[in-house]
Amino acid sequence: MAELQLLASGGAEVDLFVLGPWIAGLSVAISVLGAVVGFACIVHSVRSARFRLVWLTAAAVSIGGIGIWLATSVTLLGLDVSSTVLRYDLAYQIAALVVAFATVLIGLLLLGRTFRLPLLLAGGLVMGLGTATTLYLSLGSISVQGKVDIAPWLAALAAVVAVLVCAGALWSFQALRGRPARAATTLLFGLGIAGVYYLGLSALEFEVDPTATAPEGMELFDFVFPMFVIGLLSLTIPISAVLIAPDRRALAATAPAPRPDLEPAH
Repeated sequence: MAELQLLASGGAEVDLFVLGPWIAGLSVAISVLGAVVGFACIVHSVRSARFRLVWLTAAAVSIGGIGIWLATSVTLLGLDVSSTVLRYDLAYQIAALVVAFATVLIGLLLLGRTFRLPLLLAGGLVMGLGTATTLYLSLGSISVQGKVDIAPWLAALAAVVAVLVCAGALWSFQALRGRPARAATTLLFGLGIAGVYYLGLSALEFEVDPTATAPEGMELFDFVFPMFVIGLLSLTIPISAVLIAPDRRALAATAPAPRPDLEPAH
């Protein structure tokens, strides 16, 4: 893959793959991993009444926190703008993480247990707009020696794609069955989320003034790397829960039939 470079005003160049194309592959892999664990948690939420909210919370952490926020924050590690220092606002990044988790949880609560198109569209809309909001909070955290703007039409296009990706993933998850279908769903989700974020990155417009004071904030690696480690370690909890949780369909199939002599008299 050739380097993708955009020209910023002031003669600066914007490189989206300064670390190499592997950063995009890593982002997709993280997104797919979060989706795999998250959708497995959703399956258990459908089969469980008592712990449904617990399973959906775990799914929101996996899909929103890992599959959306962490995966797309990793893409920012590949961003480089020449002739300026790049810094990031920690508050914006934390806000983006909270929005990603909260909107995925709300979207899954709206989705319900069975396929109903109005609920699916509502859940997909909430998740998609939450993904777009997460994107622009993350991009809003960027500071340079100069000014950062976002092209409105590319921002709108990224939001539309985010809604389509989320609604499509929820539809595929509810409407299609079988491991190949689930594998395709998670892969397309990962590719779609990466596409949304690279659309957002392409919408950035930089006005660089090398003589301006260096911006305040922190280097992205100093925040993303600890969150990368914490995020992947946190996945061990829902993964362990999925592995040890009983298969309720199997339990229902093997449960003994009720004895007529034990039925209450009418």
